[in-house]
Amino acid sequence: MQIKSVIDKIKPYTGQPLELTSKALGFFTLGSIIYDCHINGKEKAVVTDRLNTVDRFERNYKQYMTMQKSSQSIADAKGMLFSMQRKGHWHHLISKITGYVTGVGKTLLGNLPEIVLSVLALKTKNHKILGKTAGVLLGINALKSFLSDIIGIDS
Repeated sequence: MQIKSVIDKIKPYTGQPLELTSKALGFFTLGSIIYDCHINGKEKAVVTDRLNTVDRFERNYKQYMTMQKSSQSIADAKGMLFSMQRKGHWHHLISKITGYVTGVGKTLLGNLPEIVLSVLALKTKNHKILGKTAGVLLGINALKSFLSDIIGIDS
């Protein structure tokens, strides 16, 4: 088979259909990454809050149980402080925000090549070959993910 005949067979698919497919792959890839960022952020927020709550409770309890001298007024003050610390909810908000941002950031960094390819596939107007190339690479990545992650075929 000659190269010219291969090019002639591929040529009808390299125009508008490839451009639309590239944009669709870019759109769906970005949507998938945004969804993963949100879910991973939520899960990391819960885990971070639980771990921080346990650590904070242990630290506060040790402080509550430790006294340098015998004094009922100090014991009462420590009891009130320990009770206030257990009822405070602002620690949870900070832990959850930190966990969410960490989860989202880690997911974004892990998917940086796919994000760049998606943006190129969606935003290239003057350099259509660049957008089409990005779309082809996204398609190859989607096929690889389907085969390895969904079906379970190892590389």
